[in-house]
Amino acid sequence: MDMIDIAFPLPEHHRVQAGLIYFEAFRRKLQPLVGKPARAMPLLTAGLNLEMNMGALEDGALLGVAGLHSQDGIYSHVGMRESAAAFGPARGLFAWVVLNLFDAGAGCPAGELRIAALAVDAAARGRGVGSRLLEAVIDKARRERCRAVRLEVVDTNTGARRLYERLGFSVVKTHRYPFLRRWLGFSGDHVMVKEL
Repeated sequence: MDMIDIAFPLPEHHRVQAGLIYFEAFRRKLQPLVGKPARAMPLLTAGLNLEMNMGALEDGALLGVAGLHSQDGIYSHVGMRESAAAFGPARGLFAWVVLNLFDAGAGCPAGELRIAALAVDAAARGRGVGSRLLEAVIDKARRERCRAVRLEVVDTNTGARRLYERLGFSVVKTHRYPFLRRWLGFSGDHVMVKEL
């Protein structure tokens, strides 16, 4: 973990790999909704706002990414025109809505930094990359005198929740979506906050 460097903002030459890491991490949620990765992944990748993405690098290779929301902006936004061009009008509208789900809550309150997405390349999991990214986000929030860092974690991701709790995050609210369990594999999410 000592050899992992943090890049913020994320350099342009890491855009495609960042899109791939995000898509693979959230494939189970995205694929039933948008279908073909060959169409969805380029949209997701093109929509990344690199100014709001933080990367974990080792020897120049991107191992993980954290997408941030604050009053300065959001980490990703997919355009409706591009979505319609990739999927057609009806399916494109649906894909546009789904691919922008992470925009939900984009209006971060002043003094708060939100981790909208955190993803680690499958080959780098278990090496402390996620912890390193979280620590870097917390350090950034402290430098910017934020009062809190916020994130959401689905109810079935108990490993991630334990990691967040270990780093001082606490559950402040739980949302329930029981109709999603069969379709997407989770039925709710926990809003977690670390006060600074």
